[in-house]
Amino acid sequence: MFQYLRSIALIAAIILDCGAAFAEVDRSSANHIMRGCRDFISSSLSNSQRGPLEQGYCAGVVDGLDFTGLGVCAPPSVTVSQAVRVVVKYIDDRPARLNENFKALAYEALQAAWPCKN
Repeated sequence: MFQYLRSIALIAAIILDCGAAFAEVDRSSANHIMRGCRDFISSSLSNSQRGPLEQGYCAGVVDGLDFTGLGVCAPPSVTVSQAVRVVVKYIDDRPARLNENFKALAYEALQAAWPCKN
């Protein structure tokens, strides 16, 4: 009988605690996307093919923000890899902001590195 009650208590504890297991990941946060950015940088150095979707997403966002030219005036010679390095360094220097939107932080990083002179 005691073993039966202990089993029920254990099952109830697992069920009540499972909310954390199903917590949704914020896929737009810098914390989620930075792995792909780091993999993109390391793959351009070592020809690794780890996480190609995450790498492509990071590089695409950074290249798109650079391409728009809205507040970002990078020299034409800047490569996507260099721009991603700038973004990674900027975000790594601000670990308290990893929960923020990656696109917003990447835009800040590019603006800080290559502001337009009006």
